Amino acid sequence: MGDQGKPDKDSDLWPRVLDGDGSAFAELFVLHRDRVFGHSLRLVRTSHEAEDITAMVFLEAWRCRSSVRLVNGSIIGWLLVTTTNVARNRIRSNLRYEQLIRKLPRVETAPDHGDSVADAVDQDRRSQLLHRAYRSLGRRDQEIIALCVLEEMSTTEVSQLLCIPPGTVKSRLSRAKQKLAQLLNPQAGLRTTSPLTPEEGTP
Repeated sequence: MGDQGKPDKDSDLWPRVLDGDGSAFAELFVLHRDRVFGHSLRLVRTSHEAEDITAMVFLEAWRCRSSVRLVNGSIIGWLLVTTTNVARNRIRSNLRYEQLIRKLPRVETAPDHGDSVADAVDQDRRSQLLHRAYRSLGRRDQEIIALCVLEEMSTTEVSQLLCIPPGTVKSRLSRAKQKLAQLLNPQAGLRTTSPLTPEEGTP
């Protein structure tokens, strides 16, 4: 599950965090901010939004520290689940704002057909397609793929984190990867794996 030293570090720091030690929490932030930011970036459109979400997740971790669940001595699973929830709330808020903007009178602007823009779009096309497909998944599907596939948490760890049976973790993961594969390639029919990983992960 990533850096093998981090779970032990988390379990050492967390009792101090529970006692209100801000310096211990700052160490946890440094340990995990990049992974939280990376997951945020999968869910939203810009790095600015991902930065905002990352800050909100750690604020929530501090505010709700007495109820945070560590799995195998690590907080990363809780952080990622919280990231998914915060991002979805942010997306809903953005959608309401965009709906309001669409009701306003339009200002016609000339489209930019610069070659450099076209080249950049071509080069980034697959990455954008994958991000759009991932954002199109439901919360549970995003959650299970983030934990099992992207963060390589074991079925047992995810089961403990989400308080569901291991068999449910496996079935959710299989369905989520199938949905993602269909979003990426609708003509491919039913597939059991996504481009993110060749296998389901360790049991």
